[in-house]
Amino acid sequence: MTVGTTTVGTVAPRLRLALLGVSGVTPELLDGDAPEEDDGALDEELQLVDDLDFDSVMLLELKCQLEQRFPELGELSMPEILPELRTVGSILGLLTRRLAAVGAV
Repeated sequence: MTVGTTTVGTVAPRLRLALLGVSGVTPELLDGDAPEEDDGALDEELQLVDDLDFDSVMLLELKCQLEQRFPELGELSMPEILPELRTVGSILGLLTRRLAAVGAV
């Protein structure tokens, strides 16, 4: 997926690091049952609550991790981003759109 000059390929690695920075999220959770086939790609269908067992505290941790990994976006408003914190794919889309809006890579 490409939005403006920002491609998902440049956003996904930083999103992966942000997800791994949240307490309780492990590479095994992100990679599924076949870590030997890990190509670093994120499963965009993974649901934060149902698949990764996120709770409200973990969502706040993720917000902080996103702010650290994507400083060009500045402070993120939880009420604004909360509807997008459903799946890995929805977060990827949010980040890609916001980065394109601020003219970041």
